[in-house]
Amino acid sequence: MHSDQKYIQFLLQNNGEGIQHIYRKFADKVVALIRHNSGTDDDGFDILQESLVDIYHMAKYKDFQLTTSFESFLLLVSKRKWLNELKKRKNKEVTNVENYVFDIEDDSQAAYRDHMTLVEKEKILMELVDTLGERCQEIIKRCMVSKNQEKIAISLGLTYAYLRKKKSECMAKLGERVKAHPFFKGNREKTNR
Repeated sequence: MHSDQKYIQFLLQNNGEGIQHIYRKFADKVVALIRHNSGTDDDGFDILQESLVDIYHMAKYKDFQLTTSFESFLLLVSKRKWLNELKKRKNKEVTNVENYVFDIEDDSQAAYRDHMTLVEKEKILMELVDTLGERCQEIIKRCMVSKNQEKIAISLGLTYAYLRKKKSECMAKLGERVKAHPFFKGNREKTNR
């Protein structure tokens, strides 16, 4: 589960402060995406609202777990909704419309495939982390959640220097397992062709 799952929880719990945080953090990006693709600011805010409702429904009724950043997922949902909206508008239009408005390349399928590959990578990576010793698992998982290594060292009862050394050793072990795993080996071979 991605650390951005907290945004999903804000939606599920109808947390007013959390939802305001989502708007402050992500609204400009969604509005810019829509504006860049022939929409207005109002269109952008409408799409943002509808996308958040869709994500809420996915989380509530389909037990959706976020495996990528909330921003990436929100932008993907928003883009999909906007492309659908443009198609509807094109069908209703009776006057001539500039064709360039509808020449937006729909790469959402490729984005979805990339997203699913990323999900698979993250899943395998976490499985590989779970094959390490308990101390390595704890250090790596804590460092994934928090960037403040000094606080992590204190909470684990370690010195900062020892934590850095141990983390480096653990990451080296993990790196070896990643290189040996068929999924990552296969992707490297494709890239090297």
